[in-house]
Amino acid sequence: MSGTANLWGADGKKTDGGTQPKLRVGLIGCGGISGVHIDGWKRLNPDCQIVACADPIEERRQARGDEAKVPANARFPYLSDMLKAGIQLDAVDICTNNAAHAPEAIEALDAGLHVICEKPLAMNPDQVRAMIAARDRAKNKILMTAQSMRFQNNSVRLKAFIQDGLLGEVYYARAHFLRRRFLPPRPGFIDKKISGGGPVIDIGVHILDLTLNLMGFPEPVSVTAIAPQKLAKRNDIRGWWGEWDREAINVEDFAAGFVRFANGAALSLEVSWLANIREPEVTKITLLGTEAGAEWPDLSIFSERAGSTTDTKLQFSDNNVGGHQNEIAAFADAIQTGKPSPVPTEQSLKVIRILDGLYRSAASGAEVKV
Repeated sequence: MSGTANLWGADGKKTDGGTQPKLRVGLIGCGGISGVHIDGWKRLNPDCQIVACADPIEERRQARGDEAKVPANARFPYLSDMLKAGIQLDAVDICTNNAAHAPEAIEALDAGLHVICEKPLAMNPDQVRAMIAARDRAKNKILMTAQSMRFQNNSVRLKAFIQDGLLGEVYYARAHFLRRRFLPPRPGFIDKKISGGGPVIDIGVHILDLTLNLMGFPEPVSVTAIAPQKLAKRNDIRGWWGEWDREAINVEDFAAGFVRFANGAALSLEVSWLANIREPEVTKITLLGTEAGAEWPDLSIFSERAGSTTDTKLQFSDNNVGGHQNEIAAFADAIQTGKPSPVPTEQSLKVIRILDGLYRSAASGAEVKV
């Protein structure tokens, strides 16, 4: 195990003479997704640094602690242990399982810390509302969902194009995130008590958030959906990420929904971990507007000019830094410059309302209000 055995001093100095970073971050949860978050924070060194980490599994917290160069005695099983130890923090980056998102974010906000939390922000709308209340109690603290897809350069460029009004009124959208044989086998994904659901809440949250962002986040009013488990119990179906416990899995492996909005617009959503499709994975958004249509991620624009239909492809030369790195940079910048959350929590509440409505509709077999 590497790293110094000393904590940051109360005077802002390390015992080896170094100076504290301007933004001190505690990493909460050291599983798979935390690796890309660490990469994002490393890009912001030395101003922003992970100075502590927490995970109940010692092997994981030691491995990520070494990777992030966290001092040896700033590695803890839980956030509560980190807070009790008096580690000087400005923010936490929550990368735990879905069930822990709300309680840990609330704990951090109540301790006066800024919070960036992996998607989904919470497992249901009431949890998000409790998080918003904690954010408001904290006063001037940021609560941000790590919705990385909206921070990809192609997403940012298409959003700017739409904001210029070149699509006109966007009245319909199709959002697809379909995988052929990529079911994540870990219990944190296949046990509903921990995850809150299957591909709807795992990858559907990504494509739904981005689609709503491109549509300008209209107010959702109702959802009708199906969310069956069709292939996940079958022993003749193989996963490209490894085998899963077919007895234990209790979440959907496919879902499709239809969302109505208060402004008259609508959206269809399709997600799967296991689907008999041609491609290994399909992520695609289609937007229909009164002046033009658009497709993401290839950034094609379809319109009509001077009596002829036109197909246009947006092009840009920006360095294609990943969405996770961009989201972390945006979070850090907002804290340091006093800007609002780059992903307003009220937008995340709309996302979770729709996903919750999808599950409720699938269970009842009828359209539900959200």
